Amino acid sequence: RLFGPDGVEEKGWWGQRTSAAFRTRAQCLGRYYASYSTPGQAVDGNKTLSEDIADTAGLRLAFEAYLRQPGRGDQGTGQDRPARKDFFLAWAQTWCHLSTDRMRAYSALRDPHAPAHVRVNAALSQFHPFAETYRCAAGSAMTQGRRCGLW
Repeated sequence: RLFGPDGVEEKGWWGQRTSAAFRTRAQCLGRYYASYSTPGQAVDGNKTLSEDIADTAGLRLAFEAYLRQPGRGDQGTGQDRPARKDFFLAWAQTWCHLSTDRMRAYSALRDPHAPAHVRVNAALSQFHPFAETYRCAAGSAMTQGRRCGLW
């Protein structure tokens, strides 16, 4: 929101109503990420917010680009779309790693990103095509809470 359509920094190009709506939706996302924790540490949804916004936007854009490719998830519905499952699995594996308790504690204090498992679960649980593809029941772990609808 701080950059114009040409990628040049343009502060103030959003109107007051647009800026207020964005802040409200972003606060929703921050509260949602803050509802997650890692052993011994809650996620600071305010500290991770800009990266959480980037993760959710990146997921949406990558999925839209994926669907534009021939033969990618455009046949069938829900679980009958194995290509969509492949997309979500590959996306989640991006953050697949092991870390020690000490590293997790350090990251919680210093890293502007949510912990890896939160980056995966929180972003996917906010993304309707994921719930549709895997037929996640309402109220299940991957459909919990309110969808913030930032984009």
